[in-house]
Amino acid sequence: MRDVIRSMCVKPSAFAGYLVITSIAMTATAVAHVKWFVNCTVSDNPLPVQAVLTTRFFLFLVLFLTLFYLACMAERTMVGAMLLRLLDRCTEPLHDRADEMLRAAAAVFFALLWAQGGLILTPELTARSISISATQLLIPICLFARATLPAAGAGIIMLYGYGVVDYGLFHMLDYPVFLGLGAYFILSVSQNAGFLPFRYHLLRWTAAFSLLWPSMEKFVYPSWIAAITTVHPELTLGFPVATVITAAGVVEFGLSFALFWTPLVRRLAALVLILLLTAATFDFGKVDGIGHLILIAILFVVLADPAGKPARCRAVFAPLLSSVALLATICLYTGGHRLYYGSKSAGLEPYALGVLMLVGLGVAAWLRMRRRPSPAEA
Repeated sequence: MRDVIRSMCVKPSAFAGYLVITSIAMTATAVAHVKWFVNCTVSDNPLPVQAVLTTRFFLFLVLFLTLFYLACMAERTMVGAMLLRLLDRCTEPLHDRADEMLRAAAAVFFALLWAQGGLILTPELTARSISISATQLLIPICLFARATLPAAGAGIIMLYGYGVVDYGLFHMLDYPVFLGLGAYFILSVSQNAGFLPFRYHLLRWTAAFSLLWPSMEKFVYPSWIAAITTVHPELTLGFPVATVITAAGVVEFGLSFALFWTPLVRRLAALVLILLLTAATFDFGKVDGIGHLILIAILFVVLADPAGKPARCRAVFAPLLSSVALLATICLYTGGHRLYYGSKSAGLEPYALGVLMLVGLGVAAWLRMRRRPSPAEA
């Protein structure tokens, strides 16, 4: 009996590991932020949804769904429980110092932006303003003392607001992680015990969305990514550019969506994303390293967060909900873009479809949470 159980645990885990290695090997461009390295006209119309849903897209989607399902299955086994305990032991020192690490990373990040001059929040957002420059200098100073953390958080949110005014809300949907970071620092001095763990959830959610939303560019603006592969042909590993672009989009979305999921899945996704973001720095240089510094720090916090028990939900929900989420996000991105930039007639239908799928997804998740688990699931 023990051999049977071991076989049931090891085989899915081995296959999942093979799929991870294969996917990562083909998608070195997955986490490169396109707008930092290519001149992109954000108002350009994206590809319609029909053009995105190719045979190649569905093949990579099936690959991702298989991997996601196997990872969720593994979490419910003895192997999953063992991995969670191992992660807890290895990351306990980091978890105990997560607050200090985030403050240090944010201080270094904003000090580097200030030293560069003319940048706000990311390498692609510029602002020639003395007040903005002063704000980015004051944020690291305010991060040194706990009493001034709310001022640092308010400064980060103010910079995000400036970006919305200057670049538009749709453009800034790439970067809600800064809203989460600002809220994290503001809530750090709260006396409400419920707010303290909520800060970590907020950081994880906004970081996940900051990776998930830009992943749509791989699907609807393939020419942007093609320009990167022209400069860095080694990233394709000899595969056709169109194949690599589609794989990059699916992998980036899959890892980002996994950050919303159950404890072991999201921690493993955070680990893979840390490796990818760090590896991308060797190809794209210090601009990529500085730009992703905050995301990498937050992903380390997610990796070290022991909160939550092993999942009790059925693994079949993972591919079902994630596939609906992917299709909904594509519809919301393409429809929302056309609505925001003036093509209302062309954007209303995909946007409404995306909203309907998202509402259905929310209702399904709510019903799932309200249903009491069966003895088999418990």
